[in-house]
Amino acid sequence: MKGMNIAFSQLEGRSAGALVEDGQLVDFVIAPISGNEPIPGAIYRGIVGQTLKGLNGAFVTLDNAQKGFLKLSKGLSPGKTIIVQVTTSAENGKAPSLTQRVIFKSKYVHVTPFSPGLNISRKIKNEEVRGNLRIMSEEILGENPEFGMIMRSSCIDADEREISSDIKNTWKLAQIVMQDGKGDPELLLDGADPSDYAWREWPELSSASIITGEDAFDKVGVYEQIEALSQSYVKLGEGASMFIEITKAMITVDVNSIGGVSSALNINLKAAEVLPKELRLRGLGGQVVIDFIPMPKNLRKKIDVALSKAFKIDSVESSLVGWTQMGLFELQRKRERVQL
Repeated sequence: MKGMNIAFSQLEGRSAGALVEDGQLVDFVIAPISGNEPIPGAIYRGIVGQTLKGLNGAFVTLDNAQKGFLKLSKGLSPGKTIIVQVTTSAENGKAPSLTQRVIFKSKYVHVTPFSPGLNISRKIKNEEVRGNLRIMSEEILGENPEFGMIMRSSCIDADEREISSDIKNTWKLAQIVMQDGKGDPELLLDGADPSDYAWREWPELSSASIITGEDAFDKVGVYEQIEALSQSYVKLGEGASMFIEITKAMITVDVNSIGGVSSALNINLKAAEVLPKELRLRGLGGQVVIDFIPMPKNLRKKIDVALSKAFKIDSVESSLVGWTQMGLFELQRKRERVQL
């Protein structure tokens, strides 16, 4: 199917959303296997458990006796009731990571209860637009100077009435949730489901065709592409491939060439180019170790540049660590998505 399309359907009983351009899968999000699983962005009232000095943190009891891990900060003691937000998904038996620095994310604005002041995205260059955003925001910020706002780049060319409404609604939600700090462990605000995520993060939503139903992924021509994400194999072309494997400790990526005509450098550059998308579509994060095809050390700089360029434009935060003594490349990627 030509053009920009967004499809919502079910995949093995889980709600999912796909962003598709000219029949190619651009982005993909899916709900957790269990409806009770804490998902990134969810906000809980929890109770601090026993502190673990060796891990410099403590487990926090959430609702339904679920637990998350919170790095220690001043003033935390066992039994204390606190408000926390899930920052990473729970994978491979690990508890999800938590933070007390809650952020309320919406389409045009982020409300930051612990970071007062106003910040406007640097991508918004037009001074008139910046001035209007400042006027809209500062009037509300005056109601609670302890809270702050971040105006997102999505405000560019957006309708001012929509922006104003989003600011007011997100601000009101933040006030209500942050005042609900007393009581038993409870889910105060759930994380974004696929449709919420699409509204918030896919600017293409306003101009795309929306397809729903059991056969939505078939209609936009990406069902087989989505099925392929469950496989470790990724075709790079000309006899080259890479395998993305999930282990308990890390994500491993093995780049291979089987009788192809391309040089090791060209294959490695191609792998570096497509890797962020392949990780994002699979919802993978954490420690990632890449075994590129062996090549002279003086060519590694080209791989560094290619990786930096590819991950810079990716929507998921990643940190490139660099080359190990064994010739592997390591990076850390935020586990902010639900794994396929």
